[in-house]
Amino acid sequence: MIRERRIPSDKSAELAKVLEALIDFDQVDRVVEVGCGRGRLAIRMGGLVGGRGHVLGLDTSKEVLGLAAREARAAGVSNVDFGVGDARSLRLRDGEADLAVCSSLLCSVREVDAVVREMLRITRRGGVIAIAEPAGEQRCHDPDSTRFTYLSDKLNGAFLRGWKRRGVDQHIGLRVPDILLRHGVEEIAAEVVSQVFLLSDPRRTLEDVEGQLKTESTRLPESTMALVGRGGMKRKEVEQHQAMARRRLAGFESGPGGVRRSGYVRVTSPLLVCAGRVPE
Repeated sequence: MIRERRIPSDKSAELAKVLEALIDFDQVDRVVEVGCGRGRLAIRMGGLVGGRGHVLGLDTSKEVLGLAAREARAAGVSNVDFGVGDARSLRLRDGEADLAVCSSLLCSVREVDAVVREMLRITRRGGVIAIAEPAGEQRCHDPDSTRFTYLSDKLNGAFLRGWKRRGVDQHIGLRVPDILLRHGVEEIAAEVVSQVFLLSDPRRTLEDVEGQLKTESTRLPESTMALVGRGGMKRKEVEQHQAMARRRLAGFESGPGGVRRSGYVRVTSPLLVCAGRVPE
């Protein structure tokens, strides 16, 4: 029998579990997440440190930080705060954190070493630095459309090449252990977080499936269209891919039960999660 359980729709839940397995949170009171985005991981870490601890999430976008603050209030979490911060030059004291964390941040910046140095600077001696970054490609398989599968793979490849032309490594997770070692971090351990979205999985709610299909069918902003264009994918191909995704969503909305007979599956890019000790 298949166990009935809710599958998390975002990686923050699985990432928090891995961090809890890698790090002794009983020794952590002060957490700083650099590049926190909407704050979902920061909120979960607020639960890991409990009432004794505090989590500070930093990001460059005030709009995103506003969303993070609302999510924290909705979750009833009171030990998490958010603020504006540039990962390359953090306005925090030396050794202010017991744990410094970033997730899917180094894969979007050129100044990787500068960010890591700042994270180390704000972490106390004997504290922990944890970095989770993508280490492989996202893949999907549509048994009903080889064209959609082809376009999905091409879109992912164009996205990676577009970032590479900006001097950014979207698979930097594979390099993180070496980067940490070069910066003197000790006792490095690593795990992988990935997610499988199989439409027919009976453990998934229809609401969760709908959320996935809506995300896949969302029109790409012009900045992303330009990025994948530089990566070698034509606009008409991107638009065809989006049109096919919208048809899948429309089919779901007209008959939600049909997903239980679909072999369509998507596997997210694996995150390599590394944690290590800052030298005393």
